[in-house]
Amino acid sequence: MRPITKVCMLLVAMLAPAGLAAQERLDRRIPIASDASIRILNLAGSIRVTGWNKDTLAVRGILPGGAGKFFYMGGKGRVAKLGVDLPESDNREQSADLEVFVPVRAKVWVKAATADIQISDFSGGLDLYSVSGVIRVRGTPQQVSAESMDGAVDLVVTTPFARVKTASGNITLSGSAEDVSATTVGGTVEVRDQGFQRARFESVTGNITYTGPVPKGSSLTLESHSGSIEVTVPAATEAEIDVNSFQGEIRNDLSSVKPAPVRERGGRELSFTLGLGGADISIRNFKGNVVLKRR
Repeated sequence: MRPITKVCMLLVAMLAPAGLAAQERLDRRIPIASDASIRILNLAGSIRVTGWNKDTLAVRGILPGGAGKFFYMGGKGRVAKLGVDLPESDNREQSADLEVFVPVRAKVWVKAATADIQISDFSGGLDLYSVSGVIRVRGTPQQVSAESMDGAVDLVVTTPFARVKTASGNITLSGSAEDVSATTVGGTVEVRDQGFQRARFESVTGNITYTGPVPKGSSLTLESHSGSIEVTVPAATEAEIDVNSFQGEIRNDLSSVKPAPVRERGGRELSFTLGLGGADISIRNFKGNVVLKRR
């Protein structure tokens, strides 16, 4: 090879993007128990988890240079851990996108910082945490706990148990859960067509909107400090309704009963029964307004 050719090849190698040269393609499969506990870590990028009817843990994705190092521990048994560690310099330059397939009834724990988390076609237990990434869940998890500081949480699930917490992230819920709660500081809580037996939705400054049925024998509690609360229920709803607001207004479009002043402590309260009752709706607000509407 002539010297000039060697020099050209060296220059090309030096000018090639470092991230592209160091890019790693992930495609791994490991046998694992159908009810295994699986921990997934990816701070930046995205994590997509899909349940399937195989006793196999599979990982696919592209790991750019500067995104960190992929790690995996466990397999063949009941425990596995995988994800992307920070680079040694602790200065992540790239983000990683992971696609993970897990046994449909496994127990899955996911942690992220800015990475979005997406779960689908899954029936096991979920414990999800992200600082600012969005969390989305679709399926029939046995239970789901989802927490994000600034990212939104969106659940469309049928599950016995659901717990959601955010600081400023918005929360959206639909589907059904025997026991469900959602708590936020400054985000909104929007609940649509949620079937439940026990439900509790709380905010400090965020608005709460509930639209859907209130099953007979169920208990629905909504509380806020200064956010508005709006509840819209079907015309055939049968429930005992109790509303208290210290400084906010109460608007009742469900019946002819008017809010009454509370002389002992101030504020206004409203109590009445729709139909024969049989369900409990309790609403507490300090400064925000409360609106009751018929769908």
